[in-house]
Order: sequence, then structure tokens, then C-alpha cells
Amino acid sequence: MRRIFLVLVGLLALLVVLSLRLSRTAQPPNADESKRLSIELPNGYRYGAGVVGRQLDITPDGKTIVYVADSNTDRRKLYRRTIGEPAPTEIAGTEFGTDPAISPDGRYVAFYADRAIKKAALDGSGVSTITKPPPLRGIAWLGTDTLVVGIVGGMLLRVSVSNGEQTPAAETMGPHLPHLSPSILPGNKAVLFTLANGPLVNARIAVMDLATGKERELLDENAFAARYAPTGHIVFARGFDRELMAVKFDLEKLETVGTPQRVLETPLSGRGTGGSTDYSFSNDGTLVYTQQRDESIDDVLAQIGSVDLTKIYIQQNWFEDLKRLVP
Repeated sequence: MRRIFLVLVGLLALLVVLSLRLSRTAQPPNADESKRLSIELPNGYRYGAGVVGRQLDITPDGKTIVYVADSNTDRRKLYRRTIGEPAPTEIAGTEFGTDPAISPDGRYVAFYADRAIKKAALDGSGVSTITKPPPLRGIAWLGTDTLVVGIVGGMLLRVSVSNGEQTPAAETMGPHLPHLSPSILPGNKAVLFTLANGPLVNARIAVMDLATGKERELLDENAFAARYAPTGHIVFARGFDRELMAVKFDLEKLETVGTPQRVLETPLSGRGTGGSTDYSFSNDGTLVYTQQRDESIDDVLAQIGSVDLTKIYIQQNWFEDLKRLVP
């Protein structure tokens, strides 16, 4: 009986591997390798520290990455890595931080630690506590003095950076699905976010008009972690593999146009049923991400869902690929 059970487990593992590999065969053409870079975390350090939420961001000018890491001898912190420099710099005062979000002027990073939203200067000049919100997932900057925060228990919140005041992004009654992973659209008039309810297959992307509080769904199944690109696209993740997708977007009508297409040949890493996915891009099209690790037959049972925890990948001029793949 035990032998039959082991055979069945082995067959199941084989089917999982084959399905993962088949799902990755229909991939977009590879990008120009000359535009690809990767940075290794220092020996002994682990990217993301195993916590839920997006664990990296990039400055608007595309020069500096902020990410979360820990090690066997050091607690979780935020680190700053300028592209092209040999080593990262610890951002002092960011112990136990997660969900970093860099300000539009590139001077500060907001993050969540000790059940509070905090703000750290990227030049290392100091950290301040803004407020203690309900449990959150996702922080976005609405200008330089207001944050929009994704709330695990319901609606989006606006948070004043200067005084910590919290107000609902929309005045509505009754219970709400979690509104997570906010991303501000140009002009600060609307916000993209993930509606999450259980498994990732149920996650969907919506948009809220910040003036009226009205919201509507844009992508109604298996879509999450959306961000707007200056090319006129919404970029988002889809599926167990967190495949990076994109679709054209009408910024005036707040509507998608056409059919989403896959825009990166590698699956991305991420944690949590809310769909947090580890990617970001700058205004000039520098894409940063971490990726899932390919499973083999031998280690599939132990490694399904594992990620490469020692590298951050960089693709420069990525908007050129985006416009080519989703014209």
C-alpha cells in the first residue's frame, strides 16, 4: 500500500511539473540580453525575509532600488542599492519593515513596521512614524503629503504624511472586500487596486475615482498587483506563477482596451492570497523584479512555490518591449 501511495505521489509531482513547464512554453520573445542585469544580495542575506507584501521598489529616475532583506544574524530591514554600485546600504531605523513605497520625488520611502506606517529619508537622515492604521497591504503616494493605503479588512484609506490623519478614500456603507495594492494613476484623480477574496483566482483589478469614490472592476478574474505605465498600459500579475501581463488603458475613460498579453518570459515571486507581487518600474522604463525558481522532478515536492531569494533582476528600457508586445 505504501509503495502504491509513493507511486501516486510521484505521478502527481510529475503532472505538476509538466503543467508548469507547458504553461511557460507560450512565452513572449526574449528581451535584448544587453538590457538585462542582476544584483546579488550579500552572502547570507535573503530577499523579502519571508513576509507578505511587495518587498521592493525603484526610484522614479530608475537609479536606486529599495528592498527588504534579512540574514541568519541580522533582523529584517530595508536596504538601498544604487544600480551600478557594488554593495547595498542599510537604511537605518527600518527594522522589521515591509511594503516599501518610494515617494514621487525619490527622497523618501514609506513602509510598514511595528504596526505603523513610517517614513525614512533615502539619504539616511532619519525615520519618522506617520500613523498606526488597520492591518494593511500596499502603500502608494498620492502626491508628496498623502498616502493611499490598502486595507486587509476593507476600503482604501487616505493618510496624511504630515499629521497622520486617516480618512476613507470613499464614503460608503456596509462591509467591503479587502482593497489591496493601490497604485495611483497620473493626475492623482484615480487609483488602481486589487479586490481580493480568498484564492488568487478570485482576485480582480478595479479602479476608483478619488473625487466621487465610485469604483468598478477592470479585469474580473485572476488579476492582481496592477500598476500604470507611462506607455498607456496597465501592467499586472496573473495566475499561480504570477505571470506579468499588460493591457492598453484609456486614461480618460478609465477603461481597458483590447486583450491582455504576457510581457515577461519568467514567473515572478510574491507571497500571500492578496496577490502582492515583487516587481516595479521607473518612469524611464527600468523594470525590477524577483523571480520564481524552476522546479525539477527531483525537488518538486520540496520546492513548489519557492523563489530565488538572493537576486534582484533589472531590465533596462523595458518599455520598448512593452510597446512591442502590446501595441
